[in-house]
Amino acid sequence: MAIIGLTGLGALGLTLNQSRVTRRHRDEAQTDAMTGLLNRRALFDRFSLGELPEQTAVLMFDIDHFKQINDQQGHGAGDAVIQHFGNIMQRGVRKNDVIARIGGEEFCAVLPKMSIEEARAIAERIREDFDQHPARLLAESFPATVSAGVAIAMAGETFSVVLNRADTALYKAKRQGRNRVAGSPARSVA
Repeated sequence: MAIIGLTGLGALGLTLNQSRVTRRHRDEAQTDAMTGLLNRRALFDRFSLGELPEQTAVLMFDIDHFKQINDQQGHGAGDAVIQHFGNIMQRGVRKNDVIARIGGEEFCAVLPKMSIEEARAIAERIREDFDQHPARLLAESFPATVSAGVAIAMAGETFSVVLNRADTALYKAKRQGRNRVAGSPARSVA
């Protein structure tokens, strides 16, 4: 009986350990290592199926002139700027909102139950916080700005459609001079 009990406990211990390892690998595969935010894959896994609930805001952010930061200050400074912006985003949204780093210097936030005015105000607060509080690495600071695009899900829209509208608004903000927030008009109903 003792041998059977020890064998059972050993098998249970191995199963629990394997479960922890599997969960850790899954979490690592869905997390951006530099910021601790979700990565692009995790964001699309979470929102790619079906329609996005109406009044869900999608905010796209892109750090302005990021290549120049890397080229002129070095990749350590660029990494510090990315990490700093990730922290500012985490502070700037509600606890249950979803944020992700989806590319080199591109970030996305998905905020349920949000009007366009509220979403723009949140994006503006994040933009302003980043503009007024530069990233730091050792004793040096690295000022940077960010542009943002905002879109709100309408009935029947998928995440990809709303993300595309937010991305279009982001590039509108960049064309208008950067370091600003632009909103996407609601899609027209034909």
